[in-house]
Amino acid sequence: MTTFTWDNADFAWNNNPYTWNEVVLIQEALGGGEITEDMPWMRWTDKDERKNKLVKLILKVHGNTITESKQKEIKQYKIKASDIKITAEKILGIEIITENIKF
Repeated sequence: MTTFTWDNADFAWNNNPYTWNEVVLIQEALGGGEITEDMPWMRWTDKDERKNKLVKLILKVHGNTITESKQKEIKQYKIKASDIKITAEKILGIEIITENIKF
């Protein structure tokens, strides 16, 4: 897994629409840096705040937003491997490797 720190990030922070917390969140969701059958984000329950934040982040990457009044939509959103792949590639600027995963 690629670890980003302030001094080695390969993107300009003053020209990046994502927060440091969002970078850390997608790293936590990925775990080892490649998409496999058992990813950390797959074990997050609806009660885990990280799942809600991840859904909001995926929607942000796709140019959509969900307000707090639409919290029910977040709980019903099914995260797909392709969502994680696109989000990670957009935020981290890295290509995600997939093994035996259908999109």
